[in-house]
Amino acid sequence: MRLGFIGTGTITQAVVTGLLRFGVSFDSLSLSPRNAEKAAGLAELDRRIQVCRSNQDVLDTSDVVCLAVIPQIAEGALSELRFAPRHHVISFIAGFPISEVRRLVGTDGMVVRAVPLPAVAEGKGSTAICPPDGVARLIFSALGEAVEVADEDKFDALAAVTATMASFYAVLEAEAAWLVRQGLDYHAARSFLSGFCVGLAHDTTQSGTSFAELVEHSMTPGGINEQVHTELSKRGTFSHFGDALDRVLTRIKGRA
Repeated sequence: MRLGFIGTGTITQAVVTGLLRFGVSFDSLSLSPRNAEKAAGLAELDRRIQVCRSNQDVLDTSDVVCLAVIPQIAEGALSELRFAPRHHVISFIAGFPISEVRRLVGTDGMVVRAVPLPAVAEGKGSTAICPPDGVARLIFSALGEAVEVADEDKFDALAAVTATMASFYAVLEAEAAWLVRQGLDYHAARSFLSGFCVGLAHDTTQSGTSFAELVEHSMTPGGINEQVHTELSKRGTFSHFGDALDRVLTRIKGRA
């Protein structure tokens, strides 16, 4: 497999790092010259990785091409390139439906959407893929959980959920700030909360138990978990997530 990446940002760095760390087989890997320092650092990791002179050179030396540019520059960056029918395109471009990606690349070859997140560098987390595709599955199942869906409405919903990352960290920061007010050092508070969250996340991977069941299992009648959950529920805290995600999904679909 000859891999290529148009765009060399955080996600490309994470995917390439994961490919090397978990021994995913490839013959060569071509990188865009954009973000030269990051590209050069990746090229130093393995002799099969090269930094190309241009994005067109990436295409000319690749069969599987990952589009990792931000939406704002996608039109300009891709419309000037010459894709070939052999190219198996995996697009990371947020909000760009397959029809739009196909228009930009101008071929009838395979086009797949994927949403890898930085944790793939460590073989953690999930990558949404649409439509189901053997090449994308081979890559991303080695870097964590590959979740394939057949239609773009479901894919867009999965993409929308990734908009909760900042809020997840904001909850941890609020808890850390509270611990600091109780006299703890911030570093100690952060260390405790990080390990606490890792433990909770690990529990979700050990069975197919629903999240609703895990909520119930975590609460002793009259206990402190029940107290906090009840108070937050009465304030509508959790319903706000659904409302916010509805608006994110509307924004995503507005690009189609």
